[in-house]
Amino acid sequence: MTMENRMVKIPKALQKDVFFFGLRAKYVDQAFKGTFISLAMGLVISSILPTLLSMLLSFALAILYTGLMLYYSKAYGSNGFIKSQADRKRPNSIKGHVNKKKLLVWRRK
Repeated sequence: MTMENRMVKIPKALQKDVFFFGLRAKYVDQAFKGTFISLAMGLVISSILPTLLSMLLSFALAILYTGLMLYYSKAYGSNGFIKSQADRKRPNSIKGHVNKKKLLVWRRK
């Protein structure tokens, strides 16, 4: 039996977006990274501030970051956050200045 004659059924669930507690696709990854970083910062801050205060601060930061990702997930869709970050990095204008002395001029000899 050759490969051309064989039919393989692809489940339709593979084409759906990933959802986790209301977060879509790439926001899940962003939320996990942000939460991990805020909790790690809480451990570092606990060497300076009292442990209870640093724990409350790190949990508040984690909840705020997850809330921000939920907002972006609902406002921009599955890939909108990355597109909005790319739009912020785009320049507002492009300079069109050309130094005319350095242009190549063809002269007849």
